[in-house]
Order: sequence, then C-alpha cells, then structure tokens
Amino acid sequence: FTHSAFALGYEAGINKSPIDGNMVPPGALITFVQKGLQYLELEANVNSGDTDVDDDFAFVQPLDLITKDVYELQRMIKEKKENLQKERQKEKEKEKEKEKEKDKESNHEKDKERERERERERERGREREKDRQEKEREVERDRERIEKEKSREKAKDKEKQPEEPIERDPIKDREDKSNVKHEDNEACGDL
Repeated sequence: FTHSAFALGYEAGINKSPIDGNMVPPGALITFVQKGLQYLELEANVNSGDTDVDDDFAFVQPLDLITKDVYELQRMIKEKKENLQKERQKEKEKEKEKEKEKDKESNHEKDKERERERERERERGREREKDRQEKEREVERDRERIEKEKSREKAKDKEKQPEEPIERDPIKDREDKSNVKHEDNEACGDL
C-alpha cells in the first residue's frame, strides 16, 4: 500500500496542496472512490439523446466500471434495456394470450350457462304442458262423471215413473209360448 499511496499522492499533487492530513477523516479515500464509481454508473445510464426518464436504472458490475470506459458501459446498459423490453413484450403477449384463453373459457362457460338456461326453460315448458294436459284430463273426468250422474238420474227417474200398461195381443203371446214349448219338445226328442 505504500507504493500505491505514494503514486496517488504524486499524481494528485497532494504534496503541493495546503491541506492538513490530520483534517482528512479515515476512509475518505474509499468514500471518494465509491462516489467516483457511482458517478461513472450514472454517466453510463444517462444517454444524451435518450429522453426516456421512465426507464429503469441499470446497475453495472463494479469490475465493469473499473475496466471499461463510459461508451462501452452505455452500450452494455442499452443492450440490457433492449433485452429487458423484449422480455416485457413477451410477458405482455403471454398475458394477452392468457386473457384470450380466459375470455374463451368465460365465453364457453357463458355458452354452457345459456344452454343450461335453455334446458331449464324447456323443462319448465314441458312441466307447464304436463300441467295443462292434467287439467284437461281432470276437466274431461269431471264431464264424464257429470254425464254419468245425469244418466243415473235419468235411469232413476224412469224407474220412479209408473209403468204404463202395454197393449198386448193375447193371441201373439199364446203363439210365442207354444213355439217355445215345441222347441223344447224337439230338443228333448232328439236325445
């Protein structure tokens, strides 16, 4: 470190400077060098033609800060930013694809829900039709029951009415009886 201190002091012209060495705090050189490296990093991140203030600050490796000049550092940072933008673009495209898939799925789900609703509506229609048919059957049964009751009442009314004498021909009645007797005799004679 002795040689480094001498070289730094000679290059900086410290022996010609009126600064009192006792006034310099310990670690001042390290702080000064760190600030210089930060300045280099800032200088590398700032492009004179670039007005995009929204861009992210790109950190540079300390070894690169020491070994490369500002133009090389700016080129490295520019490449990093371009790669970062490409990655972001790819991520956006993936997100758009995911959104499209979600939209397709949601549309598919909506279609399924619409189909389910249509099926429910059809089922309700069938139930209404069944109810209507059942009511028609009940009305028909009621009509039939009423008609049967009316016919029973008519039959009862006929039974209640006094029988009117029917004019019969006694001669025909005798002939009918004799025909029956002859037929019975014939049936007996055949045995």
